[in-house]
Amino acid sequence: MEETCLLLILLLSGGLSTLPPHSREYHFVNQLMNWTEAQSYCRANFTDLVTIYNIDISQLLLSVSPRISTWAWIGLYNDRYSWKWSMEGKLFYVGSTHEFLIWANDQPDCLNANEYCVALQGQTQMNDRPCGDSYPFLCYNAKNTSYILVKESRSWSEAQSYCRTYHTDLTSIRSKEEKSNITLTLNGSGVQYVWIGLYRDPWAPWSDNTTSTFTNWAYSQPNNYNSVEYCGMFNLMTGEWADVFCGLRLYFFCFTGEVQNANTVRSCHHVKH
Repeated sequence: MEETCLLLILLLSGGLSTLPPHSREYHFVNQLMNWTEAQSYCRANFTDLVTIYNIDISQLLLSVSPRISTWAWIGLYNDRYSWKWSMEGKLFYVGSTHEFLIWANDQPDCLNANEYCVALQGQTQMNDRPCGDSYPFLCYNAKNTSYILVKESRSWSEAQSYCRTYHTDLTSIRSKEEKSNITLTLNGSGVQYVWIGLYRDPWAPWSDNTTSTFTNWAYSQPNNYNSVEYCGMFNLMTGEWADVFCGLRLYFFCFTGEVQNANTVRSCHHVKH
């Protein structure tokens, strides 16, 4: 039988507002699993992998774990397909199932854990790029259903502000027809990269589908080394975090209790190994 360590936390009213609103039990599971296996184990036997909301919970996890120089999984992961459109503000899965949305070879790769905005490369293929890079950009005007290429190079957020000020927003690509109109607009422009309205929030939400503003990354982390590190681990000596390959086999933390938002529908997150 596996070994688990347990700490029951009773959260009293009037406590810190950053604490999860319900009582939670935190479990350290002394078994080696990859991140997806650990997630499945926690969901089958407890509630989910742990979400860390503040330094107090981080210290509590240290108190229930053996003080050894190794790492353990937490519910932190970086879903590289959790993209959404600036114009709608809604989640929109951008995988390989939409023939009008084509990623360039080996994209998205979140190089150096620093690429969370999307540009069209060569007018037709998508490439995740650092949001601070300066490129021309493509606006959409809903009044006359037109696409406007602005050749002045700006960062993604600056381009978004410009499009929202003078038009409707950065363009989205939601159909073959839109893709065709965009290709016609860019034809002969000579631009290598052009911003569109696709972006994502890094490391959010956690496995239990809640979000946390607290972070405790170790120095130079996350770095997505070799573009394969999309899961978060917890140092059992320091409580610091690092990103790592999701197929690594580690100990892990589970919790029992309600999630932060009782109305949230938990969805399964598939992590590619």
